Amino acid sequence: MTTNAMSAPTRPEPATVGEPAARLPCLITAAPHVPVPTLRTPTATAHAAGTVLVAVIGPPGAGKSTVVRALAATFGVPVFRLREAVRARPELLAGLPPTRDPLGWVGLEAVRRLLHATFVQGRLGVGCSAVLLDNFPGTAGQLALLAEIGEATHAAVALLELRADALTAAVRVGRRRVCPVCGPDPHAPAVPATDDPARCGSCRAVLARRDTDVPRLHALRLDRYTANRSEIADSAAERGIPHLVVNADATMSEVCRAAHHALSRLTGSPESSGSRP
Repeated sequence: MTTNAMSAPTRPEPATVGEPAARLPCLITAAPHVPVPTLRTPTATAHAAGTVLVAVIGPPGAGKSTVVRALAATFGVPVFRLREAVRARPELLAGLPPTRDPLGWVGLEAVRRLLHATFVQGRLGVGCSAVLLDNFPGTAGQLALLAEIGEATHAAVALLELRADALTAAVRVGRRRVCPVCGPDPHAPAVPATDDPARCGSCRAVLARRDTDVPRLHALRLDRYTANRSEIADSAAERGIPHLVVNADATMSEVCRAAHHALSRLTGSPESSGSRP
């Protein structure tokens, strides 16, 4: 699938934060056969009493990075990104064969080491209602490793899926730009300058297309997500992991607000506070 020939569909103006949230319930559904209880329960452990490891998944272009950034800022919770962990802790991959995956994915043993170093040794999420895992897990095997981390740290695990059709995703990918200069994460969508959308709003550098958004790689990423999505959902159902789905075909403003509401349901926490006193 290519994106450069597609034209953007006509969409309504983005909703403002102050508008009524009447549409929110229509944008959120629960996966079949999986209850969505209040997950924050008292625990005797120091690590993350009631913390929920919220795995945010969806096809490329669904808006995961935008949603995660908005939720992290509003709730004050940390974010885990596997690609950042790989860059930050290359020594953990010592002794493992280099990846030959066309998308650069590392194997399950590498993922296990990185998760253990981050959550068990690094104690990411202590004192927070949630940790957001951006675009993770990508496979049912990775979800199994995340469930093991939840057990080891006495944290719950939940799945927040952004579901977008191919046209919506393709249009967003075609428009997405990153800042090659000031962005701490070269994959994070940049915020353009208000007076010049082609430049970064922070450093004024010319924005560029993300390397993985070229049509060939986007098609590979979309095919892989499509192939793995049902196995991830089935594995979550088998493990009793709560799974909420947000309709990401709405405007990004509405998607962010719906995800905000969904995260509050998954954590049972106030809608703007992620840290505990």
